[in-house]
Amino acid sequence: MNGLALVWDDKQHTLIAVSEGRPVASAGWLLRNMAFDGSPRRAAGLGDVLVHPAHRSQGIARTVISVSVEHARAASAETMILLCRPDLVPLYTQLGWSRLSVPVTFQQPDGARTSPLTTMIYDLADLPHPTISVDLGGLPF
Repeated sequence: MNGLALVWDDKQHTLIAVSEGRPVASAGWLLRNMAFDGSPRRAAGLGDVLVHPAHRSQGIARTVISVSVEHARAASAETMILLCRPDLVPLYTQLGWSRLSVPVTFQQPDGARTSPLTTMIYDLADLPHPTISVDLGGLPF
């Protein structure tokens, strides 16, 4: 993701998985108002999902993502959004996320940009998925 030369927003919340006293995975999220098809929606942006290579394929990513979803739900988020590399789409799809096929815009210091990344969505409040566009309402996460 660093190769995209984007400015990323700080996360408001970070979950860390620890094994034998050492951090092995993390996930961060933030809560903000976003625009789905032009209408406001309280959404949580998930990002910085990282698992140490020695601890992959053990379900740790699934756990930190699932706990992040539940924390966002408890914080009154209606939807969760994440921007990810295409190779991670199968993982998020297995976890119940859906791929969005509408343009997603976010802010950068030089103005609004359309996301070059795959956008995934997770519904928390039985709301319809956007059919026209999503505006993240700030920097990407």
